[in-house]
Order: sequence, then C-alpha cells, then structure tokens
Amino acid sequence: MGSLDIVKVVVGPKRDEFFIPRRLLMSCEYFRARLDFARDQTYHVIRLDGQCSEMFRLFEYWLWERKGLSKFIDNAELDQCCEELHWDLVNLQLFAANIGEAVLQDAAMDALQDLYLRCNWEIDAELVKFVYTECDPEASYCLRSLRKWIVAMIAWGMGDAEAGDALETAFSECVGLKEEYNSHLIKVAASKLDVDFKNPQLRLPSNNLRNEERQFGYRQCSFHTHRSTVGQKRCPHAHSLSPLIHSPLTDGCVESDSEHSESI
Repeated sequence: MGSLDIVKVVVGPKRDEFFIPRRLLMSCEYFRARLDFARDQTYHVIRLDGQCSEMFRLFEYWLWERKGLSKFIDNAELDQCCEELHWDLVNLQLFAANIGEAVLQDAAMDALQDLYLRCNWEIDAELVKFVYTECDPEASYCLRSLRKWIVAMIAWGMGDAEAGDALETAFSECVGLKEEYNSHLIKVAASKLDVDFKNPQLRLPSNNLRNEERQFGYRQCSFHTHRSTVGQKRCPHAHSLSPLIHSPLTDGCVESDSEHSESI
C-alpha cells in the first residue's frame, strides 16, 4: 500500500497511533468527511484527542470484522479486567452515537448487556451519573438506548430500602432520570409484567417472544437504535452483531413478520 492508502489515527492524551487502511475508515461517514477534506495531503493523519485508546482498539476491531464484541468479554473474564472493558464499551457506545454508526452503537449495547449478565452486576452508579450529568445534553437523543437500558437496570435492582435511598439520590442529581424511570414503570405495568423479574441483562434471541419469555428478559432489539421501527420482526443487524444468546427460555431464534410493536 502507498502512503495515501493508510491513515494514521492519533488517539488520546498519550497519542497512541493506529495505522488503518483508508478504505476502512471511508466506510464511516464521519471519517469519510474528514478524509475528503484532507484529500490533497500526501499523508493522512486524524487526531482524536478526546478519545481513549482502549476504546479505539474495539472500534478498529469492528472496522475490520463488522461483527459483535463477545470475544473481548471472554478475554476480559480470563484476564480479570471486566471493569476496564465495561468503561471501554460505554465509551465505544458513546463514540458510535457521536459519529452516527448505528450498527456499532447496537453492538456495543449488546456487549454491555452480555458483560453485565456474565458478571452478574447491578447497574454501576458511576455510569448513571456519567451518562445523566456529564454527557452532552444535546446528545440525549443519540443516547436514548443507553439511557433506556440504565433505567430498566435501576428498576430491576430496586428490591431493598438501601437501593431505594440510592435511587432518591440519583433522582436529585440526574436531570430527566425520574421521569424516564416512572415512564418505564408505567410501560412494564401496562404489559402486566414485574420489574423485579424482568432482567435487562438478559437479551433474548428474538423480538417475537412468548408470554413466559417476556417475564424474565428483553427482546433482542429492546435497547437498539432502531427498536421502534422493528416491532417483532428480525433485527436488521442480525448478521453483523454477535451470535444470538440462546436462553433456556427459548427453543431457538423464532422470527416473525408481524407489524405489531411492543415497547417492553
């Protein structure tokens, strides 16, 4: 490859360098616009000073493979660094939202759910505070799926008085959280489900669920960017995200052409 075929991406305060084929970066509108602007240069360099290198390594993998991130969860579990991966996935989800890569955003969301399920975690209080108080308020539309999942995780974990006290503190600190939480409770109640049993970590392998399945987990696309347009139909990212998780509650990946849509 010539110099024009490779782009150097400099990431983070330590200025870690990534050398990526131009054709891969051009597949993303965000990078395509930057590369087109600089097409007269003899060597392309893109700086991402506000991002972290660990997150960008996940992005680089996705650029090459265009599939889910389950292998990173396996590796993190073996290396006992799941907490670090947690924040890398959060940053990846936010980065994907900012650059308009919906497939990657949904892949990161799936990986977050899978990581929490693997580790049997409750929602991270620092994550709640970060998303609701430190992220750009103007980006709230892009963060709808992440905020929706956070709210579902909070509702699922509110089984004792101590958790209730923590929730009240979060309500006072996080603008919009209380309203989204109450809206979630209303939707779950309208579906005749119980938030104590409906686990937001459990990503079931179909959008067309039987009643007994819906009591314990969430549809495949519940926290995807396209959820409202999919209904019970097949996930449009099914071939590019990680393999579906087969739950003991399901016989397999049953798909439906029904146009009926449910929010829970």
